[in-house]
Amino acid sequence: MNRKASSLRIALLAALALLPLPAVAEDSFPPAGRVAGYVNSELPSWLWIGGEERVRVESLHGAGFQPGADSYPLQRLRLRLGVRVRPWLKFNFEGQDSRVFSHEVSPAPASLRNPMDLRQGYVEAGDVETGSFRVRAGRQSLHFGEGRLVEDSEWSNTGLTFDAMRLTMRGGRFRVDAFSGAPVRVNTRGFDRPAHAERLHGLYGSIERLIPNATIEPYLFLRRMDLPFGEGAEAGKLDSRTTGFRWAGMLPLGFDYEMEMALQRGTQAQQDVSAWASSWVFGYAPIHARHRPRFFVGMDRASGDRNPHDRVHGRFSSLYSGTADSYDTAGLFGYTNLVHARPGAELLVRENLAFTVAYHSYWRASEFDGLYNGPGERIVAADVSRSTHIGQGADVQASWSPGRDTSVELTVGRLLPGAFLRDGGRGSAYTYVFLGLTQRF
Repeated sequence: MNRKASSLRIALLAALALLPLPAVAEDSFPPAGRVAGYVNSELPSWLWIGGEERVRVESLHGAGFQPGADSYPLQRLRLRLGVRVRPWLKFNFEGQDSRVFSHEVSPAPASLRNPMDLRQGYVEAGDVETGSFRVRAGRQSLHFGEGRLVEDSEWSNTGLTFDAMRLTMRGGRFRVDAFSGAPVRVNTRGFDRPAHAERLHGLYGSIERLIPNATIEPYLFLRRMDLPFGEGAEAGKLDSRTTGFRWAGMLPLGFDYEMEMALQRGTQAQQDVSAWASSWVFGYAPIHARHRPRFFVGMDRASGDRNPHDRVHGRFSSLYSGTADSYDTAGLFGYTNLVHARPGAELLVRENLAFTVAYHSYWRASEFDGLYNGPGERIVAADVSRSTHIGQGADVQASWSPGRDTSVELTVGRLLPGAFLRDGGRGSAYTYVFLGLTQRF
């Protein structure tokens, strides 16, 4: 704890040691909350502070589809500091303190708890909003597209960052991000450090108006990792490439669409990788309807391993992401060996009050492969049942913003186990309730 706090203080003091600095426009930094905005108005224009506090209470019944219940509060504090050395050169820092209380697992998992640490700390040169390029070097957040493959999940209590170099270039209708880095792993007893045995390199593009009212985003991710396991649990290295594209746009009469397709090839433990995934969403928002409702239907499919003995990995990996769908608040299953169907609707009751309701049904893509969670860990083996139906359920989400800097979220979800889970001795229904408050300052 002391080492982590000391490292954070050193990083912040290093930025302040750059004084004196030339004055620049205050709007060169992101907008801050009301309290920080007042403080920033009294600070030099080259210095910016901000932050947010989030408190959430979660209640789980039937976790793991087995009898039992657990409830616990979560807290997450983020403090931000920006220093602009020149109009084109900035330093950005973000400290984070994440905690969980009264959790039945002790010590609490790293996904819920990480005492004060440096979450982000990078130097930024250039600006793609007013110029043609930007370079970021250091600890930073990476999030692309809908986050199905690489995301810094806002849902998480700790999030995910990378020690990385990122170059963004923009010109006209085109934009491309080139990056290389290692994921940062939470260390609850010391300073968070990158996992040097894992590397992620990539190109992520964006082409606007190539097709009317649409954006096409082609991408390539290269993942290198030591000591994954092959089909026979052989130790080896992972060297995979994920290529694909995301295509989203608007159609006449209030219709919209989004599709994403990805292929994975390479080697894992000296065995071939051959996997794929796709996601499809179609929506309709009546143009003149009151409360601006939107109805949608979606389908996700990520391949599983069809033959556990052919020395070919057919199981799709969601890389550095969690669940495939932002509407899936239960968040139990990863984007691996999964078929997920979901119709739903969104409703804006007021400008500051919105509801979303969705139905979910899940199947295994391959009956010869098991069930996996977001990080890609197997939670149920394939041989417990020949059935592919995992379960079905629904959830309701509400979001209310009583003030400019305050938001309140409530979610209630319930998932009933299907034949696959019941055959595996997991017949309890899963219920998830959470209430969260986020205050920006």
